[in-house]
Amino acid sequence: MRYAGVLAGVLCLTSGGAAWAGPVVRAAAVVAPGTVQAVVDQFRADLGPNNGVVAGSQAGGRREINWDGGGPDPIFDGNLMTRFAARGAFFRTSGTGFETSAANGASVSFGDINPSYGSLFAPFSQPKIFVARNTNEMDVFFNVPGDITVPAGVTGFGAVFTDVDRASSTRMQFFAPDGTLLFERDVPSAQGDKTQSFLGVSFDQGEIIGRVRIVSGNAALGPDETGALDLVAMDDFIYGEPVSTKGLVISPSSGPLFQSGSFDVVIGVDSSTPPIGARVTFDGVDATGSLVSCLTTGALKRGGTTFTCQVPRNVLTEGEHVLQVVITDADQTSRRNAVRWSVIGASRQ
Repeated sequence: MRYAGVLAGVLCLTSGGAAWAGPVVRAAAVVAPGTVQAVVDQFRADLGPNNGVVAGSQAGGRREINWDGGGPDPIFDGNLMTRFAARGAFFRTSGTGFETSAANGASVSFGDINPSYGSLFAPFSQPKIFVARNTNEMDVFFNVPGDITVPAGVTGFGAVFTDVDRASSTRMQFFAPDGTLLFERDVPSAQGDKTQSFLGVSFDQGEIIGRVRIVSGNAALGPDETGALDLVAMDDFIYGEPVSTKGLVISPSSGPLFQSGSFDVVIGVDSSTPPIGARVTFDGVDATGSLVSCLTTGALKRGGTTFTCQVPRNVLTEGEHVLQVVITDADQTSRRNAVRWSVIGASRQ
């Protein structure tokens, strides 16, 4: 098969890869009337140009949601929010749903929830901001822009927050498509009202983000902000171009990998037609064409193909290592996935 030829020699001589250096983190917090514009623009530059609502996954760049369209009234969504699927993102919450604040009137800055909030929150991009209702937690998922049925992953995600008063009250967690926690970080805080905070995290060693958990403040909106309560709202979401992860599985999955001997790396491609191309990186370095052939093919029970390579001992050094696989299908669309192994007990002979 042509695909076997494309992938041949990808996985067997990966020794000497650099240890994982961690993601690129852009973070800032400022008091009113300051703005986090500079660090937001820096994060945008990390990801590339804005692809807007162009359908389908693009070769690079980013997508953004600023909540500012849709009319002057508050916008209410259920606890599964899909109206930004054209930009490659959808949202879930354990609360009763989501609210986007009004552009004017009593519901600006969620005055409909509590009139005192007009003095707490300040938008980054005028005039609207965003919250989950009756909870302080939500999850961001990704899809191929314009097709919510196709799961996707991104290389970076960032969000603007307003009125983060307390350290550790607000944080984001970044998960791989296989559900493994890749990274977590508190959003920086600033004392006072109408402050702005930003946290943006991008991965440049090949990791893929399949989900982001956001904890905004230490309580849901509703009460006055008194005592230890830290009530927080959100504004712009900025994230890397979503690319399909559908039907592309790598094993071993992300997590600890005890290398006391050889092990098999398996790439599963669930597809009715064979892919026509592939690219593999190891710790961010292109490894597609430089390694000896070792892959053997087999059939998935539900259709498609698996590719297996036996990796000998002493190949991976101790520490964190990232393996990313990008598949090009016959229609020229791409799929990609990645795993990050924490190699322990590597033999030294």
